[in-house]
Amino acid sequence: MALSPLLPLAVALLSVTYVEGQVIGPGKCPEVKVQENFDIKQYLGIWHEIQKFVSIFEEGKCLRANYTLKPDGHVIVDNQENVNGEIKRAIGDGYIPNPTEAAKLAVRFYSFAPYSPYWVLKTDYKTYTLIWSCIDLLNLSNAQFAWILAREHELDQATVDELHKVATGYGIDVSHFLITDQTGCGS
Repeated sequence: MALSPLLPLAVALLSVTYVEGQVIGPGKCPEVKVQENFDIKQYLGIWHEIQKFVSIFEEGKCLRANYTLKPDGHVIVDNQENVNGEIKRAIGDGYIPNPTEAAKLAVRFYSFAPYSPYWVLKTDYKTYTLIWSCIDLLNLSNAQFAWILAREHELDQATVDELHKVATGYGIDVSHFLITDQTGCGS
């Protein structure tokens, strides 16, 4: 049975639909450097979302992620948000595919879904982290997510500006960042 010449177009359209809400850009994903000597154990714990690229799966406020290590080396990714007074959670699985590039994690939230990149570009482990995800779409375009997370509900503007500068240096368009509402979120 011969494959239809329209198959690549159909795959591309499905890919764009699948990543709706991400920032779509032309060409391949930008080249970036990840955090050197990344230590997953220092990274574990609760992080609050300060800024993000738009996404259809995040709709509330008080977004936070809690990372815990499983005995098999995988990471439980426990995301939580407040949507109109109701707490919604999404539990995912993450792991480090290549220990020599430990800051390049892969994460998924459904067992039938493929793992997606979750790359830590910069972190001090105690205050902030800059995360980026990019998927090439048939070498014609790319779909990107980015997040700035902090250990507290707020992050000083100088640090946010520095993380924007890092991202911009890699060709990531920081104008897509949206501020996450962290007001009235408690501890």
